[in-house]
Amino acid sequence: MEEVARITKLKKSTIVALEKGDYKELQEAVYIRGFLKIYASLLGLDYRDLSPLLDRELKLAGKLEEEAEERRIQVPLLFTSIIAFILIVILIVVFVFHWNPKSIIFRTERQSPKIESVQPGKTELQKEFPSVEKTTPESKTPEAIPPKVQKEKEVLVEIRGLDYSWLRVTVDDKKVFEGFLKSGESYSWKGKERITIRTGNAGGISIRVNGRDLGTLGKKGEVLEREFPAE
Repeated sequence: MEEVARITKLKKSTIVALEKGDYKELQEAVYIRGFLKIYASLLGLDYRDLSPLLDRELKLAGKLEEEAEERRIQVPLLFTSIIAFILIVILIVVFVFHWNPKSIIFRTERQSPKIESVQPGKTELQKEFPSVEKTTPESKTPEAIPPKVQKEKEVLVEIRGLDYSWLRVTVDDKKVFEGFLKSGESYSWKGKERITIRTGNAGGISIRVNGRDLGTLGKKGEVLEREFPAE
């Protein structure tokens, strides 16, 4: 029980309730389905085979009636939100098309009178000996050589599902995915430091790291965690 709780991150009371079928002590039906998916993946079972049996037990426990009541409550709230959004869009359109930019008064600054400078005429001495302008050779500024940009380290992990498997992905110490990977599904993540992959079915996952095909992560049904650092 300690090992199951550590791997699945489920409470011991939740695991005991699933084993006994005591669903009244658990939360809504949607959470119970999620708990069972995690537990089934750890045990190497297919949740699709267990789902009809679970629905039958949830119906006997009265959990499906609670779920249906919640859906009836959520539908009017969703409809009200859509109506409010449409009204806001209409108000914005009316404001934009009826806004008159000519009603805005711009204040123009007074231009100060131009003062023309009067230069004195040339003297007799300046006429007899005209000044010679000094010309200086043009100096070429050396072209700046751009510094070499050092490529930052990164790691790219691409995952493709071969079988139904639970999966948790952490990129640079931040969890970005936790759920179930079906056969044929593909995902990819990029990190600057490291990417950690943890799965309940290592043989059901094909993995590529920075373009290199590493094959499956492990054996079928094996609970495994691998870390891939940036290169």
